[in-house]
Amino acid sequence: MSPILRTWTFWIHTALREECRLHLEATKLPELRVQPGNRRAAAVFRDLDDGTTEVVVMSVWDSMASIEAFTGKVPLAPTIDPNDRPKLFDHEPQVRHYPMRSLDDVPAELLLRAFNP
Repeated sequence: MSPILRTWTFWIHTALREECRLHLEATKLPELRVQPGNRRAAAVFRDLDDGTTEVVVMSVWDSMASIEAFTGKVPLAPTIDPNDRPKLFDHEPQVRHYPMRSLDDVPAELLLRAFNP
């Protein structure tokens, strides 16, 4: 089985960046990390210098079957907590899945930014 990189992008007002980071690190990322078949989960932030920040949540899974076991029947639908929805400036309508031969398929810069403490 090939690992799958799962990503979802959303945008927030830059003033909410630290609050968002703390929330993701305290709740959403640990939730992903304990799911069967999940290898890693991380979020990266990029300030766009217009008052908004792009946030990409990434996770690496053993297979699409692992993702589907976590998401249910709609693996492309992002799960957005209703309490978080008002804080999002914008978001992609669906997640993206990238088949990988190995973790080496992910650009080194992305791995360094996302998965190193």
